[in-house]
Amino acid sequence: MIGPFLEALIGDVGRAILYFYQANELIINSIILVYGLFMFLCWNNLLRIYRFLIVEMAKSAHLSDELNRKKSNKKIRKIIGIPWDKAIEVSPFPYIARIGALSPKRKTIENLQLLFNEKDLADKALKALQGAKIQRMMPSNREMLQREMDQRKEKQAAKDKKQKE
Repeated sequence: MIGPFLEALIGDVGRAILYFYQANELIINSIILVYGLFMFLCWNNLLRIYRFLIVEMAKSAHLSDELNRKKSNKKIRKIIGIPWDKAIEVSPFPYIARIGALSPKRKTIENLQLLFNEKDLADKALKALQGAKIQRMMPSNREMLQREMDQRKEKQAAKDKKQKE
């Protein structure tokens, strides 16, 4: 009873799409499932890299002779730095994605720097040194999204400027 009513509502094009889906549902659902698993691995890889960076920075800050008891965000970033290379070598999966994003990116230093804020990493490293649980630390999706949007705007502005010249 509901089937013919829905078919009447979706029209000819909708019916064609519905019949195509019904004929190929196993293939379509398999592709969607594989894509979802792939994106889940990308998100987990990003989280794994984030936590690795925090632990490495906290460990380096703890073992550093140059840093005294008054560790600060600025000192940690200046003296220790962020071990981007180590993070790339350690993570097993070659792609990363912002949590909730639908398109993956290659795991490169530039993409990690785009997604992670150095100040935030240093803050979390300080909190880890003070005993905070690392398992609960996650990057801010809002900040990552804002940095991506800013980068897109910069690219578009550069493109527009080039076209005007």
